[in-house]
Amino acid sequence: MLVGGESTANLGVGGGLDRERIRVIASGDSVECGAFSLTFVAASHCPPERYPGDIDAPVTPPAKVGAYRCGEAWSNLLTHCSGRTALLQGSAGYVPGALAGLDAEVAYLGVGQLGVQPRDYIEAYWEHTVRAVGARRVVLTHWDDFFRPLDRPLRALPYAGDDLDVTMGVLGRLADEDGVVLHLPRVWQREDPRAEIP
Repeated sequence: MLVGGESTANLGVGGGLDRERIRVIASGDSVECGAFSLTFVAASHCPPERYPGDIDAPVTPPAKVGAYRCGEAWSNLLTHCSGRTALLQGSAGYVPGALAGLDAEVAYLGVGQLGVQPRDYIEAYWEHTVRAVGARRVVLTHWDDFFRPLDRPLRALPYAGDDLDVTMGVLGRLADEDGVVLHLPRVWQREDPRAEIP
């Protein structure tokens, strides 16, 4: 089953997926997956979007890169039947107030391109994601050079596209202020997302 907004659905249709295997969701919708519930909340992509806009018609490969517009972005709240919760924030964009009233112990926080944003943007991003859900541990994602093969050690995106040092400096200060554990994951190493939660 392919789950997402209209843009995702149009990618699925263009790729030959049967419409019965596509579920179009809206902000606030939840999907049950075994022991997990996944709630979708409308978000935004970190600026600048390289290919802004929605995909409003099926895209059939091969297609030019510009056909793959950003489409919908989501904040996802993952809830396990045990009651454990996590925020999955794929891109370093946010919608002010969108996560108000939601709770998550852990936030998987996308930080790609965050280091080239103004400091007040980085602080607002933390405010409207980590602080909004009350996360006690933050796992940084989408910071590594995704052009590098995964059988080699992770490294940050090149400085032309991001500045991880700036990101770590600002987020490190905010984490210290809030008593939040900040963590960079290691490739191919299993980890407990709740480790070190105060």
